[in-house]
Amino acid sequence: MMLSVSNLSKSFNRRSVLTDITFEIGDGETVVFMGKNGAGKSTLLRILSRIMACDQGAITFQNHDLLKGMPTARKNLLYLGHATGMYSALSAVENLSLALQLRGSSTSRETIFEALKQNGLFNQKDDPIAIYSQGMLQRLKLTYAELAQWSLLLMDEPFSGLDDDGIQQMHQILMHWKSEGKSLCLVLHDADKAALYGDRILRIEHGVIMEP
Repeated sequence: MMLSVSNLSKSFNRRSVLTDITFEIGDGETVVFMGKNGAGKSTLLRILSRIMACDQGAITFQNHDLLKGMPTARKNLLYLGHATGMYSALSAVENLSLALQLRGSSTSRETIFEALKQNGLFNQKDDPIAIYSQGMLQRLKLTYAELAQWSLLLMDEPFSGLDDDGIQQMHQILMHWKSEGKSLCLVLHDADKAALYGDRILRIEHGVIMEP
């Protein structure tokens, strides 16, 4: 089992956001979370990535306890949220080089250049990402995901801000990852896309996973 989540709960200012969330993601499986804005989908992904703490529950990733284990327990986990999680004053090349180094990857500049070229960012590779559009930032996150080594990808609204070319590119890479047997956990709002990519679709309503 890639990921196992049991009785996960989270509240803000005594208001419950997630209540007893329990689910599993198998090896090579894509699980899609859907729900209205504010349902707790993004909060769930941030907790799984250990960016945010939970109130109670258990998370096991590749047989490691994510809540009590060492940070190395999540080295094969990659989270891509709404924000890039990168430094706005640095260029795409600088950000990617730093992020990959922090993950223990010795990726060459030539490999980074090629990935940026494939994602339409090569001409802006040395510009600070503060001037990037939302679509360009999405492409940058996609480039990072292509370069990083991971077993489970947590991705929040991967199609947000993309133009038609970007949407097609995202579609192709998602299908490629699925064909490679990668495990994916996606937050999507579009029902057609959820049906296309998800092996299972879990809907969160009022902080609770509803039965399909």
